[in-house]
Amino acid sequence: MVRVFISIAVISISLLVACHREKPKPLARSFDRFLYPEDLQGVVPAGVSSDDSIQLINAYIEQWTRQQALLHYAQRNIKINTKRLEAQVEEYKNGLIVYEYEQALVSQKLDTVVTDAEIRTYYDTQRELFILKQPILKLSYIRLRTDAPELDRVKRLFLSPDFEEQDLLEKYCARYAIQYSLRDTTWQYADNLIKKIPLSHISEENYSRTGRIFEIIENNELYLIILHDSKFRDARSPLSLEYDNIRNLILNKRKIDLVDQMQKSIVTDARKKNNIEIYN
Repeated sequence: MVRVFISIAVISISLLVACHREKPKPLARSFDRFLYPEDLQGVVPAGVSSDDSIQLINAYIEQWTRQQALLHYAQRNIKINTKRLEAQVEEYKNGLIVYEYEQALVSQKLDTVVTDAEIRTYYDTQRELFILKQPILKLSYIRLRTDAPELDRVKRLFLSPDFEEQDLLEKYCARYAIQYSLRDTTWQYADNLIKKIPLSHISEENYSRTGRIFEIIENNELYLIILHDSKFRDARSPLSLEYDNIRNLILNKRKIDLVDQMQKSIVTDARKKNNIEIYN
């Protein structure tokens, strides 16, 4: 594998020299094809650091040499149907042009305001879309070293609904906890929580045992977990969890409808003006 390491200064000088020389010095070769400094224009976005620029350029040169080598062997070893290839390229180019136009239309015309009432209506009328495939939980947890001080007091504060005691617990956690979440009221998927805390030590049938402390010791660390609420697989997913998803679904439907309306309007207009004809 060829790896070329080039500094930004060298490339900048090469680009400058290229402006004054008919045949600039190439940066790389793959069989009979050469890569020149001017071919790198646009590879590095503005504002990128020098180190990142070098990495981007090296990666581009590596990719270019690999692609050219594969292209060389492909052209030597298969018979290419040029007409079919040109037709595919033309079709792909036309598709890209239409796509760019559609994206510009969506950017200009799409109504991105989705009201709470619209989201609620969608949630109520598309009930079958929002069935849980795994449990979800609301919980608080504290992750401590097993030798953390005043653990009995921490457990008492953790269970207390008193605001002042909750404030004391917050200060304790800020000082001693490795990680903690005390006041998060959002629903979270069990599979995601398992990545942060050893929730697998709590069996699923115990998810309904809310308001008590589960104590788990793992790798010399103590996890204190309180489950506040739970919903099980096959139950209806709550609106608060699906809110952003529903908004995206509504916007995507609007995009599809807008593009479809645009396509029909253009074709209808072209037919009215006799710009489309089908010959028998």
